[in-house]
Amino acid sequence: MAPFGTGLKRLAGSVAIVILVMTFASCGDFKKTNVIAPPSTGGKVDFTRYVSLGNSLVAGYENGALYESAQQYSYPNLIAQQASLAMGTTVVFNQPLISDPGFGILGTTPVGHLQIVDLSTNPPKIAPTAAASPIPINALTVPQPYNNLGVPGAILSDMMDTTSLSNPNPFFGIVLRSAAFGKSCVQQALVLHPTFVTVEVGDNDVLGYVEIGAAPLVNPNFSTDYTGLMDALLADAPNAKFAIANIPDVTTIPFVTTLPDSFSNPATGQNIGPFIVERHHADGTLHVEPINAKTDYILLTAIDSLEVEVGVPSAYGGTGRPLPDQFVLDSFEVATARAITGQYNGVIQGIANSHADRIALVDVNSFLNNTAQHGYVTDGIVFTSAFIQGGLFGLDGIHPTAQGYAILANEFIQSINARFGSSIPLVEVSSIPGTIVLANYAKQSNVLPDISYTDLKPVLQLFAPRGWR
Repeated sequence: MAPFGTGLKRLAGSVAIVILVMTFASCGDFKKTNVIAPPSTGGKVDFTRYVSLGNSLVAGYENGALYESAQQYSYPNLIAQQASLAMGTTVVFNQPLISDPGFGILGTTPVGHLQIVDLSTNPPKIAPTAAASPIPINALTVPQPYNNLGVPGAILSDMMDTTSLSNPNPFFGIVLRSAAFGKSCVQQALVLHPTFVTVEVGDNDVLGYVEIGAAPLVNPNFSTDYTGLMDALLADAPNAKFAIANIPDVTTIPFVTTLPDSFSNPATGQNIGPFIVERHHADGTLHVEPINAKTDYILLTAIDSLEVEVGVPSAYGGTGRPLPDQFVLDSFEVATARAITGQYNGVIQGIANSHADRIALVDVNSFLNNTAQHGYVTDGIVFTSAFIQGGLFGLDGIHPTAQGYAILANEFIQSINARFGSSIPLVEVSSIPGTIVLANYAKQSNVLPDISYTDLKPVLQLFAPRGWR
């Protein structure tokens, strides 16, 4: 690792604590989902034909790939299981299952999901599993659209785009499969005549700007597009009820918050000074100057640059070159992203309010902000937003772990129960595969997370314009 390590001011758990790491076990090692208390009735919701629409979070994408042993813990699938218990009958919920080690794309080469590949280092080394030919498990055996229509990389406008099957992002072909089922996500959803629909979309419209600088951030058609999406679903599924999620603050995810803002003496751990970066001033122009530790963030993609001491002044043995803007989320960009997120969430809130008899709003934004500030405790487990250690986010720093998806499922279930008077039981999070304590792995304060920019590229491609490049 590079000598100029950290000063991890924003990394949760800055005191020495043991590292918690996901176990990527075989499917046979996973326990079945249990319920907290047996429900008496499903209440006023009907999940007989349940459909989910949206992006990678809906799909159950985890650790930089889509793969079966993670997909089974997608939050829509967990909701379907819990709704089955409430209704006393099995809710059929088909997903586009991909064989392990999964499907991520590095350029044009398939790669498997990220995993811990070396436990002998501190921190453990993270890298993709060996390349393999991913196999669509049930593409030919499900003779109708999938119930889970979450497409990794999808943005809002993709939901009703009838050219989706020609999108170079291969996940559209995997999820939608054939125009015979419908030419867009919404068309395929309506073919199933849904009785309940969950929608989570719009996140990538902001994340594309944040994670790779994909412009434009401002979608002047967001209100029109989101209204059109929901109007089509409400009109053509007249008996269905809905739960829709808003968009989280980008500064709540470890992809943004993990890396330090300053370098330190590797021998003593003493903080020396802030990294030198390219950052915007209030007028939008770029300048080279020390990072503002109170307002700016260095993205996880900067890891390789920091390893070779980019951003460290030459007087302290560094290159003297500033960390490029693509690796920095400065105060100007944070303010822009938060303002647009607020506008987009206002649209989503307004639609939920206008159809309160049919739509439950899931406030993911508030949930993740609260978790980032205070942590989250359930089933005796403490979760935080810290990278690796927190248990909520997986190894790509953006997508949840299996337990993180279970917590998200419970956020949906609680909102559904509150809005419609239903009694769907919550997922028992402790029954979902989670973390193990790696003995003797105290976090050191002078090392960076051991993951490379190259290994993060599969997830970065999800946020390129229209979800691919």
